Amino acid sequence: MELKIDLPADVFDAQFPEAEFRARVRELAILDLVRSKRMHEHEALELLEIGRGELIEKMKGQGFAPTEDLFNEIRGALDQAIAARRKPGAGGAKSGR
Repeated sequence: MELKIDLPADVFDAQFPEAEFRARVRELAILDLVRSKRMHEHEALELLEIGRGELIEKMKGQGFAPTEDLFNEIRGALDQAIAARRKPGAGGAKSGR
């Protein structure tokens, strides 16, 4: 897909080059596709030609967590729920009626 953005040419100069802006817009679009689950993280790695650590930093910089962070949060909540059920008097045992 190719996008065209109509911007005045005079917004770009040596300190704000068009090529860098174009690359940044592309990067943000790819990150947004990952965030919205329209693209997998491994696809973003290939398109952006970066390493996993750099992708994670970019994702966090845009305010969303990589998949393994989400799984770790879920795992932590599940572990806490299991531990709470195993505690004596936690209401997890069935009564002998």
